[in-house]
Amino acid sequence: MTEQNISQINAERAKEITRRFLGQYHTVVDAEAILDNNVWTVTAYLGFSNTQTRQVRIDAYSGKIMGYS
Repeated sequence: MTEQNISQINAERAKEITRRFLGQYHTVVDAEAILDNNVWTVTAYLGFSNTQTRQVRIDAYSGKIMGYS
């Protein structure tokens, strides 16, 4: 039996979710996404002069934010 990931979101969608979430309070300059065990970990780089990072964990199937730090 083969596993199909038809409903799984891709890296660009995970980054978009992160930008919308963090964009409420921060300026997101760039983002990188890594998939591990059906969870996207998106590292977002914030601000232009004082660069900070935030990590957002997103369920790869539902697109829901599982947490951030």
